[in-house]
Amino acid sequence: MASPSLRGLPTLLAAVCLAVLGLDGMRRSPSQGLVDLLPPALADGSGGVSQVLEDRESALQRRRDAEVLLAQFVRGQMTRHYWGHFAASLEDLGLLTGEHLEARVERGDGYSRLWLMPRRGGEAFLADVRLRGDRLERRLCRGDASSAAQGPSLGCPAGWNEFAAEEISNTWN
Repeated sequence: MASPSLRGLPTLLAAVCLAVLGLDGMRRSPSQGLVDLLPPALADGSGGVSQVLEDRESALQRRRDAEVLLAQFVRGQMTRHYWGHFAASLEDLGLLTGEHLEARVERGDGYSRLWLMPRRGGEAFLADVRLRGDRLERRLCRGDASSAAQGPSLGCPAGWNEFAAEEISNTWN
């Protein structure tokens, strides 16, 4: 009689693990296993799958549109500054916001900022272009729309995330 070899040990361990998972699956009720896999919005039965997916798709589309607009704003303001001054509005840069975003441009001595607030949803965006010495710096931020109104004069509002312009240009162009 041959002794079990060490090469068969991984197969034996895999078989034992699969047997345990199978027994656990047979012990649970069929609906209990599915509820564990659903997002919280669906697990309580209050919304449909299609509504959750539609909301997620809409949020992703708003984020894409906003990030593309932010990148265009930054490039446009850097170009305009090269020619003497920052543009006072999106129209001066030839940009449009679309129907689901509200835009506000702030301009001062040596800086220009674009605030993008959603008409629906909770994520807002900020693009900041400013002159530091003889260099132009840019900063892009996203975060909760409710904290956007109290944004600082420099940098991202508290609790917001800064992201790189390269993320946008490499992903969306």
